[in-house]
Amino acid sequence: MSSTPNRYQGLGRRRLYLIRHGHVNYFDAAGHPLDPRSVPLSAEGEAQVQAASSLLQGVTFDRAISSDYPRAIQTLEMVLSGRSDSCVTESTAALREIRAGRLSQMPPESYDTEVAEAYHWSQQPGAGFLRGERWDDFGARVLAWFRILLADPNWQNAVVASHDAVNRVLISWLMSGDLSSLPFLEQDHACVNIVDVDRPIADGSVKAYLRLLNHTPCNPIKSGERSTVMERITQSMLSM
Repeated sequence: MSSTPNRYQGLGRRRLYLIRHGHVNYFDAAGHPLDPRSVPLSAEGEAQVQAASSLLQGVTFDRAISSDYPRAIQTLEMVLSGRSDSCVTESTAALREIRAGRLSQMPPESYDTEVAEAYHWSQQPGAGFLRGERWDDFGARVLAWFRILLADPNWQNAVVASHDAVNRVLISWLMSGDLSSLPFLEQDHACVNIVDVDRPIADGSVKAYLRLLNHTPCNPIKSGERSTVMERITQSMLSM
């Protein structure tokens, strides 16, 4: 019996590896908030990213992109370290994390609704993230860059090292065409997401298939993790 050719080869399906940066310290020893634009990975974050790097050692990447924040650049460099086939890395301001307002000016009584539930505010028209950048503006920024990436035919496997909210925007948009899933897509430190995407069709829409979500090689069964990302940040703020 002769083998049947795979009729689904050649569809132009490509693979995206979306990685969140490893752990960083957003507050100093005295509990004061640090500038999130410049914080590097902590020792814990480096160990988390090293585990992700080991997971991805067998994957050849055609594009390797990060935001231009140090923690994302460091994450991408660590993921690609030790390879003989490393591609040129790129960084872009378009993938910067959503900008918060001044946390020091937020009253503690607002933490439960505005900080712990911050991602749910993305569903409200005109709302901003922690009294900062508007969700509408942030989504437009990230997706404008992403459409350019999708329009580039010269890659098969792309790795993108960026941030929690950036990954949420991309995955939600790929799954549903909007940001309706964003509040529910937890992105733990140094997590790996895998999404297969078909070539955009004439109207610009994209078929996407979620293969892996929020996988943390350093803690694959999420031992000890029941709080959300923003609940953990809220707890840190309450401890100041």
